[in-house]
Amino acid sequence: MKDFRSIVDKLKGPLVPVMCAFDEDEKLDLESTCRWVDWLIAGGIRLFWTTYGTSHFWGLTDSEVMDLTKAVAGVTRGRALLIAGTNFHWPLRTCMEFADVAAEAGADIVKLQVDWRWNPDEAVVLRFYRRLAECTPLPLFAYTLADAKTRGMSCAGLRQVLDIPQFVGMKNDSGDFYENCEYLRTVRLQGARFAVMTGGSMMSFLHGHEFGAAAFATAIGFFAPKVPLALTRHLEEGRRAEAVQLIQHYEEPYYALMRELPHSHYAFDHAALKLMGHFKSSRIRHPFKTCGGDAEAAIGKFLRDKEIL
Repeated sequence: MKDFRSIVDKLKGPLVPVMCAFDEDEKLDLESTCRWVDWLIAGGIRLFWTTYGTSHFWGLTDSEVMDLTKAVAGVTRGRALLIAGTNFHWPLRTCMEFADVAAEAGADIVKLQVDWRWNPDEAVVLRFYRRLAECTPLPLFAYTLADAKTRGMSCAGLRQVLDIPQFVGMKNDSGDFYENCEYLRTVRLQGARFAVMTGGSMMSFLHGHEFGAAAFATAIGFFAPKVPLALTRHLEEGRRAEAVQLIQHYEEPYYALMRELPHSHYAFDHAALKLMGHFKSSRIRHPFKTCGGDAEAAIGKFLRDKEIL
């Protein structure tokens, strides 16, 4: 049997979610997106994923999701690892077709995204996972998500995922701390080679690293890849105090400013990437508001104050 889980050894350090650019007419700008991904690879980032939120699947057609996957995989092939996400609403057959497209394009893993906020039957999700695993050409990632009224995958469900050799990891959007530690504990007790990754912050990785997390998604990495790379080195070499200082200097002010502005975090990050010259426009698609004026000026000041811009 193929050793799918050998790829887990590469799932270490910071991962930057792929944020797709748009032009002023809201057309998908793959040229800017790929040029930015190339810049991140040159800056040392070796892990990427496409995902429902940051990659704007909520506003892309199925064809555009496929186009984005193929374009980014063309940049990362042989240079960095790409975890290609499916869309929330795709049926089994579409996910199978996507896995084939992703493999041919050069992606390394397929992330099977399910919207747990609809309270799906966990047994049905696991059956869906097993069906995909029977025919996938690539390793797979599970996915869990919860809000104030719902819960994500149970630890009992995760134990069943660990029994499927094709699954090498899970993106956890159900909770960065207590929930994630329970998932990490489940993996440890099973003795599995399996990566549990939170949706994305250096803060959550600071906590999770001590319980077995090896890789993490990062928003600061969008425009300052050196920062999460430095955090990883600090933690690997036992310099926890220095890691905390990095978070306090970069990430805490970043999230504080984001909370002050009347925009989504997507708008904030698009504006930052435009100011740095990576995106031609800060435009994002309906229904989210695009940053401009005073908000964009505040973002520019943050980037200059932190010597990023």
